Amino acid sequence: MKKQHDRSSSASGTLPEVPDKSESIATLREENARLRAEISQLRTYQSEVREPAWDSAMQQGIAYADGVSHTSSLSAGRLLKQLNGMAKQRQEEGLIRNSDEFDDLPKPESDQAALEADFVRWGYCLVADAMSPEQIKAQVDRMTEQAAAERKLNSAVMTSQKSTAQLVNNLVLKGQVFRDAVEFKPSAAQKGELVDRLLTKIMGERFGLGCAHGSIVHQGGGLQELHVDQAGFPMPYPPFPFGSLIIWCYTEFNLDNGATYLVPGSHRTASGATTFHDGADLVRLVEGEPGLVAVCAPPGTCILTDTRVLHGGGLRTAPGTRYAMRCHYNRWFVRALHEQASVNHHVPDSVYEELSPRLKQMMGIERSNLQPVGELRGNDRTYASPK
Repeated sequence: MKKQHDRSSSASGTLPEVPDKSESIATLREENARLRAEISQLRTYQSEVREPAWDSAMQQGIAYADGVSHTSSLSAGRLLKQLNGMAKQRQEEGLIRNSDEFDDLPKPESDQAALEADFVRWGYCLVADAMSPEQIKAQVDRMTEQAAAERKLNSAVMTSQKSTAQLVNNLVLKGQVFRDAVEFKPSAAQKGELVDRLLTKIMGERFGLGCAHGSIVHQGGGLQELHVDQAGFPMPYPPFPFGSLIIWCYTEFNLDNGATYLVPGSHRTASGATTFHDGADLVRLVEGEPGLVAVCAPPGTCILTDTRVLHGGGLRTAPGTRYAMRCHYNRWFVRALHEQASVNHHVPDSVYEELSPRLKQMMGIERSNLQPVGELRGNDRTYASPK
C-alpha cells in the first residue's frame, strides 16, 4: 500500500502504512505464542513453590507462632515490651502532638463513607455529635454518683497513683442510661444507630459486649503503657480486627486533658495485612510520622478503634476532670476479652429483668436458665455432680 499525505492534518509528512490482513494475523500469532510461553514459565515457577511435605509437618508436631500453645498467646505481650515506658518518655519530652495538628488525620464526621475511610486508613474514626449535651449530662451525673458511692464503700477501682483516676466498672448493671447507650438507643446516644452500623461492618452481625466502664481522670492521672486491644490472641493475626473499642467522650479530648494516645495507621497495611506481627519494629511506628498523637475530639464525639491499633491512656496535665465511657465489643465467636466482663454471668435478678433481648445476647446470657435441660431434667441429680 502506497504512503499517502493527509492534507487535512496540520502535521506534515506521510501517514503510516496500514498492514494487510495476512500481516495482522501473523503479528497476532507471534503475540499469542509469546504470551503462551510466559504463562508456561509462570506455571513452572508456581509448581516449584510447594507446600512442605506432610512427613516433615507431622515430625514437627503441634507448633504455634511461638513454639507451644501455652506461650503462643503471650507473643503479643513480648512484642509490646519494646514500647515499655515509651508513652511516658515521649510525653515528658513533649513529643506527643494533638491529632488536629495533622490535616489528614480523622476529624469528627457524620458521613458514613468518610468514617469508614478513616477507620480503614488510620485504625480509628470520630463520629461527630454522637451524644447531645443533655445525654452527656445524664450519663455523667449517674457515673459520678456511682463513683462516689463506690469510694465511700471502699470498693472503688483507682487506676492511678494518688487517686487521680477511677474506673467505674460494669456500667450495664449500674443504670438504664448506660444500658441504652451500650446498645445504641437514640434515647441515650442520638447517633447511636450510625455507630451501630459501623460496628456491624467492622465485626459482623450479633457482635458481643466485652466490657462497658466509666473512666474518670483527674489532673496527674490516666497514663497507660501502649498496647493493642487484642493482645490476648496468639499471633499471627488475620487481616481483620477481632473487635473494636469505642470511647464516648463526655468532655473535651486533647493532649492537656488526657486524651487517648494513639499511633494512627499502626493497625494494617493498604493490602489489609496486620502490621502487628513477630519481628515488627513498633518503635519505628511510634517515632515515625505522625507517630504517637493525642486524639482530639469535642464532647459528644464517639471514637471507634480497630483492636490492632497501638494506643494507651493519656496523661492529664490540665486542672479538672475528663469523663468518658469505654465499651469493648467483640466478634460473635469471641468471648469477652476483659476481666470485668465476668459480671455478665452474675447479673442480679432485678437487673436481668431490665435487660433487652439484644443486650442479653451481647452479654452472652440470652440462653441463661437455672432449670436443668435435656437428660438432666429428671429428679435424679446423681450424675450431675460437679466433682
